[in-house]
Amino acid sequence: MDLRKLNYFIEVAQRGSITKAAAALRMTQPALSRQIRTFEQEMGWTLLDRGARSIRLTREGEVVLREGRRIQKSVDGGLKRMRQELSGAVIRVGYAPSLGGNLLKAAMGCFVQRHGKARIELRDLSSEEMLSQIRSGELDLMIGVRTDTQDLDWQDLDRKGLLMAVPKDHDLARRRTIQVGEVAGERLLLLSRHDYPEYWESVGAYFQDAGIDAKVAGEFDGIESLGLALQAGLGMALVAENSDVGKGVRLVKMKPEPQGVRVAVGWRNDRALGPITAAFVEELKLHKR
Repeated sequence: MDLRKLNYFIEVAQRGSITKAAAALRMTQPALSRQIRTFEQEMGWTLLDRGARSIRLTREGEVVLREGRRIQKSVDGGLKRMRQELSGAVIRVGYAPSLGGNLLKAAMGCFVQRHGKARIELRDLSSEEMLSQIRSGELDLMIGVRTDTQDLDWQDLDRKGLLMAVPKDHDLARRRTIQVGEVAGERLLLLSRHDYPEYWESVGAYFQDAGIDAKVAGEFDGIESLGLALQAGLGMALVAENSDVGKGVRLVKMKPEPQGVRVAVGWRNDRALGPITAAFVEELKLHKR
C-alpha cells in the first residue's frame, strides 16, 4: 500500500470533495483525481461513487477510511517515537519498585539537572515483562534482579537481602529474628512463579535446603497485591528489604539468612547504547550501593 496515496484518499473522504481536498493539499484537482484513481486500481476496489456534483464513499471506501485512519495514527506514533529515540530524548526504563525504586529516585533527580531535554519513561513491570520488552525493543533499560541471560549486558547496582514480611497481629511479628523452622506449616505468600521465576526459585531453594515443605497459600503479580494480602493477614512472605508492603506488616530477619538478590540495570547487548542512555547508566552507577 502506498501511504502517500492513502493519505490523499483520507483527505478527500474527510472533506467530501476532491476540490476542497486538492486545495488543502496544495495540488491541482486533476492531479489529485489521478492519484485517487491510481490508488483504487492498486487496491482493486472502487472507493468513491462519483456523481456530477458530489462524491460518496462506497462500502469499500468506508472500510478503507476507517482502517486508514488507524494506519495513519500508528505511523504517526511510530515516527514520533523514532524521532525521540534517535535524538536521545527518551529513555524507556522498566523497573521493579521494591528493588529499584529508591535508586531511580536518586539518580533521576541528578540526571535531569544535567540533561534537561531528556525524558525518562518509567514502567512498573514484572521480571518476565521487563525481559520480554527489552528483547522486543520496547524498553531501553531494565532494573531488577540480574539473570544469567546471554543476550543482555548488566551493571550491578545493589544487593538486597530477603526478610520475612509478617502481619503485625501474628505472634512472629514481635520477634527480632525468626528461625526458618518456625515457619513450617505457616501460610506462605509468594510473587508469581510466571512473572518472577528467579524469586520463586530462590525462595523455593531456601525452604528446600532447610527441609521445609512450604505451604504456598497464594501467588501475586506484584509487590502491591502481595502487600494487600499481607495486610489482610492471609499469610507471610519473603520480600526484599525495604519493600513497601503497607502498614501493619513487619519485616523480620530470618535465620539462617536467605541468599539475597543482585539488583542490576540491563540492556540488549546486540546494540550500542545511545549517548543519553549510556549517561543515565553512569548516573545509576554513581548511586549504587
